[in-house]
Amino acid sequence: MRLLAPERLERLIRFLWAVVLVTLPVTSFPFIPFLGANTQVRPLSIYPAALLLVLLGIRCIQERQLRIWSNALLPLLIFAMVALFSSAAGIFFAPINLYQGTYLGRVLRAWITLAVGVVFLITSIGINRNEQDLKFTLKWLYVGFAIQAGWSVIQLFSFYVPNELVSNMVGKLVNSVQTTFVVAGLAPHQRISGLALEPSWLAAQILTTYLPFAFASLLNRYRWNQHAWLAPAILFVSILLLIFTYSRSGILIAAVAMLLTALFAGWQQIKQAWHWFLHPFHLANPTFWRRTLDTSLRVFIIIAILVGVTGGINLLGQNSYFAQIWKSNKTDLVSYFVDIYAGPRLAYAWAGWTIFVQHPWTGVGLGASGLYIRDALPDWAHFNIPEISILLSPENTAYPNAKNLYIRLLAETGILGFWVFVSFLLLVLGKILTLLRSVRKELIFIGMAGLLSWLAIFALGLSQDSLAMPTVWLPLGIFIGLTGLKA
Repeated sequence: MRLLAPERLERLIRFLWAVVLVTLPVTSFPFIPFLGANTQVRPLSIYPAALLLVLLGIRCIQERQLRIWSNALLPLLIFAMVALFSSAAGIFFAPINLYQGTYLGRVLRAWITLAVGVVFLITSIGINRNEQDLKFTLKWLYVGFAIQAGWSVIQLFSFYVPNELVSNMVGKLVNSVQTTFVVAGLAPHQRISGLALEPSWLAAQILTTYLPFAFASLLNRYRWNQHAWLAPAILFVSILLLIFTYSRSGILIAAVAMLLTALFAGWQQIKQAWHWFLHPFHLANPTFWRRTLDTSLRVFIIIAILVGVTGGINLLGQNSYFAQIWKSNKTDLVSYFVDIYAGPRLAYAWAGWTIFVQHPWTGVGLGASGLYIRDALPDWAHFNIPEISILLSPENTAYPNAKNLYIRLLAETGILGFWVFVSFLLLVLGKILTLLRSVRKELIFIGMAGLLSWLAIFALGLSQDSLAMPTVWLPLGIFIGLTGLKA
């Protein structure tokens, strides 16, 4: 019993939580069994998170308090019941096996992925209950970010080694290290992916987990440690990494989410900043040197912003993959999506919607939509789209998915499952918005970060459909846990 004494148990819980946060960037770890060879979402942090959940359960028993529960989980519990009904009903549709994938096998795998996501959600709720917990979380969260950023910079340098022979050698070395921790190698088109599977996954990590707290800290002037420079530095590195992922959805979502958060949650801070910016011009009798110094500082800020925006746009424009957004000359919407390399995603989402229309009330079962997607693809998708051609090839064994969380939920759990899951997201949003009405600075900070993270998570659901992605569930759990604080 001494091994599980409350003090020792708490230290062990803190240690495992730190390990979860540090290993969070590795989302496609090769050595995770029971998920199948073609499964891409394989978070390394599931190992410490699963053990952590057991220890949190022991703590709940010792304290006789269910600290891993929140009323925000009720809609998720109802969603699980609806999904269970859909999975049972889907058996009677008797779908044909796809490659080696059977209906029961795909449903079981989907439930495992949902369980993985819920583990991250519950553990982050159980850990984060007060401001001290938050500061501990942010400390180790950004240790993991430092590792992610460092490896991303190494990837970036390997792309631009001037000597071709040396470049090939460095590229092979970096790629070999990459495949040790990730099921895929380096991304093409000189796009960084860090320790994530692909650039868009790295962008999603930054958007939902790392950027929100740094942006909120800068906007609200809240410091979670003694270093005032840390939040601006993290924000700068986050934006820089986002640009070099060349993730179109990631960069667009970042711009819109940051703008909406600033306007909705930081309007007072924006007015204060604007007043500060105009301050030297409103001084009654400023000295020459004071006025010169203040004016020079403002001019420097304007130049830095203009250079940053201009340089970023120019850098994105030099990447053919990203620049195709405005270089395409297609006039109809479908042809435009195909021309900007988004044709496969549109085709998969189109097929998912078709499946939903055919089974609007029950869905086809959680995880089973891929068994129907090939037959539901639109006619235009059979031409001039290499990815779809590979999917339709007799030699292909990859299991397709809708590439859109909301359409996937509609197709697999019907309209009821979709709305219950959306109600869970809206309930979390409501809890986050209550923090913005607080008079406590730390709660407003959490609310700002939560709003930005929530907007990113909601928007990313339009282009990703995994239920196991830890960088979606973990931030939601952090904010759910912290919304229990008194305003």
